[in-house]
Amino acid sequence: MQFQVRVFDPRQAAVREEAAEAESREQLLARFATAGVTVLSAQAVERPVTERLRGATAASALDVAWWCRELRTLLAAGMTVVEALDTLHAQQLGHARGEIHAALIGSLRQGHALSAAMQQTGAFPAVLIAGVKASERSSALVEALDEYIQYHEMLDRLRKQVVSAAIYPAVVIAIGGAITLFLLLFVIPRFSRMYRDLHGPVSWTTQVLVAVSHTLNTYGSFVAMGVVLVVVALLAAWRRGLISRIAAVVAERIGPLQREIDQFRLAKLYHSLALMFRGGYALDDALGQCAALGLGERMREGVQAAQRALARGQRVSAAFADAGLTDAVTQRLLSVGERTGNFDRVLQTIAERHAATFNTFIERATRIVEPVLLLTVALIVGGIVVMMYMPVFDIAGSVR
Repeated sequence: MQFQVRVFDPRQAAVREEAAEAESREQLLARFATAGVTVLSAQAVERPVTERLRGATAASALDVAWWCRELRTLLAAGMTVVEALDTLHAQQLGHARGEIHAALIGSLRQGHALSAAMQQTGAFPAVLIAGVKASERSSALVEALDEYIQYHEMLDRLRKQVVSAAIYPAVVIAIGGAITLFLLLFVIPRFSRMYRDLHGPVSWTTQVLVAVSHTLNTYGSFVAMGVVLVVVALLAAWRRGLISRIAAVVAERIGPLQREIDQFRLAKLYHSLALMFRGGYALDDALGQCAALGLGERMREGVQAAQRALARGQRVSAAFADAGLTDAVTQRLLSVGERTGNFDRVLQTIAERHAATFNTFIERATRIVEPVLLLTVALIVGGIVVMMYMPVFDIAGSVR
């Protein structure tokens, strides 16, 4: 169990609060007594639901967008929040979701607000909690859920564009690799048997073909096993997200790619800021929440720098510009927000602008990469086929 403990330390003559773990309250008191510290109070703190879950369930405890859509539908039909959550809980859609819904219902029946109950579970993003918190003052929970759904759809649309753009190159590479392996492992060893006893001068392509054929005949099983292991390793790395992390690191080192990926991250950042600002967060507090959005180390440091600058009283446009979070247009838009006070609309406009820029990059990159990959694979497969047929001309030359 986790406890929030208030103790008096006679050595420092001071009272302090700290978090501690113990199997029971008695064990906790005995531990502090052994250390010579007096426990003034010890309150058990329930761990967030996502911390109690294990394995893959903890990583995907709840599909938040699905939850928002379902809750919004039930609320729009006239149910209260508790009735809607009871209905979701009754669907029995898995242990993880059941625990989250049970925790939410329990907190609401204890008199907690929905935003506080959501925060206690640890299963909901700060952006959604901010919108729900604002709706509690205006009784516009359905509208808050709609705003988060739009935010999620914007990010999901950008991600799907990246995935769609990667599907065709992946298919081309996979088919080209399969054809190449088939030619190397099955066709060439059989095709080259007619060339082994060839007398007379032979071209270097024939020599390469016979050497490759001999190697594959000798170590074919090991080569096939190696190919299988590589494929399995790639699948395991993809499932664990290792490939995406490596790709992100490589992209960070390539200037043009880094700038375009920053467009996606900035769209995510400014859209989150717009939602949280409408939810009642001060801009510097919203930046603190956005530091955990997975924006990359470099941009996370920029967000923290902007937050510190705002805390010192610096203007928003200057703080964001110094932190590297703006371009010329964005800085001027922020200046407009400072003058008019309409920051939520300005932040939304900036997010849409960065999202449109990223969309344009994906479309252009797709049009360039697809034919280049197709041509590369065609050259590789065609080169192997040409190498297979070149010895025919050597045979014709030997006959003459």
